[in-house]
Amino acid sequence: MTGEAEQRPRFGELRPVPPPETLARLTGAADGTTWTAERLGGDLGYPNGGMWRVTADQRRGDGPASVIVKRTGPMHLGTFPAWRLRADPADPQWWGKEAAFYASDLARTGWIEDVRTPRAEIDDHDGRRDLWLEELSGIPGSLEACRQAVAGLARWQVANADHDQPWLTGDWIARHVERQQLDNARTLAHPAWPSALERGLAPELRMVVAARVTEPAEIARRLAEFPALLANHDFHNGNIGRAGDGAVVVIDWAYVGPGPVGHDAGHLALTLEPQGAVDPADAWRTLTSAYLEALIDSGWTGDPDQVRRSMIISNQLRLGWWIDALLAAADQLSDQGLAARSRLLIFLAGLLISEA
Repeated sequence: MTGEAEQRPRFGELRPVPPPETLARLTGAADGTTWTAERLGGDLGYPNGGMWRVTADQRRGDGPASVIVKRTGPMHLGTFPAWRLRADPADPQWWGKEAAFYASDLARTGWIEDVRTPRAEIDDHDGRRDLWLEELSGIPGSLEACRQAVAGLARWQVANADHDQPWLTGDWIARHVERQQLDNARTLAHPAWPSALERGLAPELRMVVAARVTEPAEIARRLAEFPALLANHDFHNGNIGRAGDGAVVVIDWAYVGPGPVGHDAGHLALTLEPQGAVDPADAWRTLTSAYLEALIDSGWTGDPDQVRRSMIISNQLRLGWWIDALLAAADQLSDQGLAARSRLLIFLAGLLISEA
């Protein structure tokens, strides 16, 4: 693409030994250990240059033996169209944002004792910026871990309301929807509808598509009605786990930037995996309550009803592409899986109606 460096294949060479500071700060590996690197994920469809689990064969004490490496850089922007990173520092998906976040005070300031970001080391070499991150367990996070995470997030957001980092660009949601290239007429004409409806897909979803807002400027206008706080923008329980010290840890800050208050908490409630394990209404009530309570306890003085509306409307505007993804995958889904996704979409539509 224009302005981008020639892209390299995913993965590529990895350092045979972690940088010394990484060895000391992130692992319990013994001096002189050898390392084994395991690739995580495949070659296509990822918004980064590769991920590895790097494991030591010798340990000292009870520290962790493994770390995770995530590759970023101007030649490793990824291949997934809507999620891939961008070369322009003004873009809300600038490739250097995650490393800048981990290197800044934002990664450490405002968190509570039992919720934090991962310990991280940044390694620049050969045109790459590798992020060495502590490995977590308990992924995807349980509902209780998610409850703790939204409470910690709220306190962090209030503590950093006056951020001034120039790389924290906004309008991520509007740009993300634009990059999904949604077209309501095309979605309504999708050939998977008849079969999916026969198998139990809710027919009301066609009305949801017909009313879907896809114009980025209109999305940005509607979101501007709500107060903005910093948001992770990829806040789901696949990015929430526990560290060895028991803390709940939130990972993946590639899209951090200003966003509508409550957006992350609402997104988390709607994206819990495994799908169907927690009733969406229960998740929504639990996480909304935890988030609002933590906002207020942190000194936030806004209107709780406005937060609730923001949680609903920002996610309804953002997640319109879910119906397209469901139709594209309908033939591969079991009837149970199709029904679970249909219920979630109807639940989100119902939240919007309740706020109308």
